[in-house]
Amino acid sequence: MADDCPKCEAGLPAWLATFADLMSLLMCFFVLLLSFAEIDAVRFKKMAESMKDAFGVQREIPATDIVMGTSVIKQEFSPSTVTEPSPIDEIRQQTTDAERRNLKVDDAMMNAVAEKIRDEVEQDAEALKESLKEEIEKGLVSVETEDLKIIIRIREKG
Repeated sequence: MADDCPKCEAGLPAWLATFADLMSLLMCFFVLLLSFAEIDAVRFKKMAESMKDAFGVQREIPATDIVMGTSVIKQEFSPSTVTEPSPIDEIRQQTTDAERRNLKVDDAMMNAVAEKIRDEVEQDAEALKESLKEEIEKGLVSVETEDLKIIIRIREKG
């Protein structure tokens, strides 16, 4: 019985106490970091929007009506758990920005509105010229129109 292993010491190994101390200190450190953190809601929302645009998050399309088939090709695609064979290899959903900043307007309509605004600017310039008639005659002030702007120049003796 000379090959018997020596008797093991009672209790946990010494390194376990050091490891536990370090882990508890690390957890306290992260709790303190979290408690001192401030979350700016506006900045967080902007960051989330930019990440959504960067990673191409697609909006879910709610299905309120029964789908009526008009063609073999699928027009919209939402991932589902059931896989069905598709007649084409790749289906992509076309996404659009719901919050567009610019609105495209018909050119004829735009020209008519622009012409109306130009006429109003001309009328306002004429009214200004009429009210500043004395100063214009003395050469102290000049009133000009440039596109959609009324420019009033005041001449000073320098």
